Amino acid sequence: MARKTASKKLSPKKSPKNPAVSRDLATWNRKAERAIEDLIDFALHFPALRKRGPKTGEWRVGVRLVGNAEMKKLNAHYRKKDYATDVLSFTSPEPFRSMGYLGELAIALPVLKRQAREHHHSAEAELWILLTHGLLHLLGMDHEESAKAAKEQHTWEARLLAFTDIPHERSLIGRAK
Repeated sequence: MARKTASKKLSPKKSPKNPAVSRDLATWNRKAERAIEDLIDFALHFPALRKRGPKTGEWRVGVRLVGNAEMKKLNAHYRKKDYATDVLSFTSPEPFRSMGYLGELAIALPVLKRQAREHHHSAEAELWILLTHGLLHLLGMDHEESAKAAKEQHTWEARLLAFTDIPHERSLIGRAK
């Protein structure tokens, strides 16, 4: 199986004025790039998920962690919601998708850290949860579509999280129940 690489396609913004925030985002972006590669490897173990993705053996996903202000702008622009959400998924158009590029994920680092505290697990576990949720959106699942779609996405979140030590109840959809 070919090694997947996460690329950075979301447009670069001005770096935060606080150098510590810039370093924190850079560190978390590196963690996210490594994690999405592993997550894609896990996903490719399932024929049903492979069918949802491009036929190429190599899948790629761009991941970018951002601050609350940038996430709020993205959420307002693309979803008409005026708050910083945890993860946004941007599906890649053809012909890029057929070449293996599934799309891009934007994750709000402050929201990630807050949710980790609220759910009593590590920020790294929350990163995996958000990446898993976002990847499934890039593969065409949409829990907001119907109860049946939500159940399907929750089932896949649990299956993918089973490759980690994160209990499936902590999945994004699982904890919303």
